[in-house]
Amino acid sequence: MSSSQRQRRRVRRLALPAAMLLLVGGAVTIQSTAPAAAAETTLRAAAAKAGLFFGTASSPNRLYPILAQEFGQLTPENDMKPDRIATSSGGLQNTSGADQLVNHAQSNNMVVRGHTLVWHSQAGALQGASQSTLNTFIGNAINRWGSKIAYWDVVNESLEDNNTGRRRNQWPHTMNRDANGDGDYFDAGDTDVIRDSFIRAKQVVQAGGYSTKLCINDYDVEGLTVKGGGPNRKANALYDIVRTYRQYIDCVGFQSHFNDNPNSIISDDLQANIQRFADLGVEVHLSEVDIDDDLSNNDIGAGQAENYRKVVRACLNVAKCTGITVWGISDSESWRSSERGLLFTGGNGNYQKKSAYYAVLDELNKGRGTTTPPPTTTPPPTTPPPTTPPPTTPPPTTPPPTTPPPTTPPPTTPPPATGCTATVSLNSWTGGFVATVRVTAGSSPISGWNVQLTLPSGAAVTSVWNANRTGTSGSVQFSNVNYNGSVNAGQYTEFGFQGTGAASGLTPVCTAS
Repeated sequence: MSSSQRQRRRVRRLALPAAMLLLVGGAVTIQSTAPAAAAETTLRAAAAKAGLFFGTASSPNRLYPILAQEFGQLTPENDMKPDRIATSSGGLQNTSGADQLVNHAQSNNMVVRGHTLVWHSQAGALQGASQSTLNTFIGNAINRWGSKIAYWDVVNESLEDNNTGRRRNQWPHTMNRDANGDGDYFDAGDTDVIRDSFIRAKQVVQAGGYSTKLCINDYDVEGLTVKGGGPNRKANALYDIVRTYRQYIDCVGFQSHFNDNPNSIISDDLQANIQRFADLGVEVHLSEVDIDDDLSNNDIGAGQAENYRKVVRACLNVAKCTGITVWGISDSESWRSSERGLLFTGGNGNYQKKSAYYAVLDELNKGRGTTTPPPTTTPPPTTPPPTTPPPTTPPPTTPPPTTPPPTTPPPTTPPPATGCTATVSLNSWTGGFVATVRVTAGSSPISGWNVQLTLPSGAAVTSVWNANRTGTSGSVQFSNVNYNGSVNAGQYTEFGFQGTGAASGLTPVCTAS
């Protein structure tokens, strides 16, 4: 992310002290922002104990002792971007800054994230390059550092702003060709700079025997919904990309530059969105976190601290959310310095911890969630799925008993000769929920389906994907859309919806045609 992007008018504000003054009953009292006690005293140690890394972005002139003390992961903020290290032919140049950061990380047992290989911004000499030249650069960069880089952002910020759900139309996406004109880039005959860049990166990693994992990274993709409750089309488009090219993509970065843009808020369904990507089998990282003080009414005390708690907890509650990276150490050194979005004040190695720091440390020390993360949703695809659907795994069979069965076997319920069944999985939070409904065909194929659900009093549907809907409360009907009505015998499809209120004990009734 560059500082020229998404600029907004700012007002000058006064910083709040680390300890907040509260007026209670006419008297001023002091409220401490630090936890009374913590199992671990650094972000790095607390995160490691919870089973994830906590990192930051930095540059060669900011390799202060605090870096290795507080952070277990390092992202070069600018020193691995193409405008620094790429030649017009895809070669490498000026890698000394990147080398210094990698060496520093290795010396301090820190994980390194390479950032970034293919990006429309800060492309330098690669701007306008062909896929062949991009592939050359991808190979040279991955081979330069090999397994010293744990994660590479292969493709960065490939989707449009303003929640359109479309890919960018500037280079490198001008190289996309929708050969059959069906509106997507997922067919075998299409060209797709995302797919082709990941294929090349995967080839290089496999040929070199590297342990490096390959990531796609974007912003405004954090929640299932955006401000006002509408669907996050950008997040859904990213999900489609990862689902379709899962064999090449190992990890997803939610940049998490939270601000007062309607598409960048901290939504209550952040955890549900992390979970649905994790359900694809990829690691999820909050890769460039900073939280604008506008989201706490300019309060960098308890207000901002609570926002950080929400974000960190959403990651901790999903087992495959394996890393959190803040985009810098202190507010003064941030690309968004006026928004005061980081964990420290001060600068030049002399840093003071903010309330947000203590909130993050406290939350990390609480560890992972104690229950199995709830299942989440399959999003509305931004394009119809590929013509040939991915294979599904049939339900496991019951192995033959090792001892003779009882004389009178227990009754069993055979699958219906025709028709369908439906089951519901819920992910709930205070005031809302996301439901995933699985529709399974019986012993014969079906060409269409309808699911009826009765919602409890006070619950209402606000959005739906992969289905048509009739009604929003009480008895609600869902039916297939044009691409998921046909389900083979014993196979299933899924749809989802989000709602307000509380939903429990839902009993779906499925009919098929």
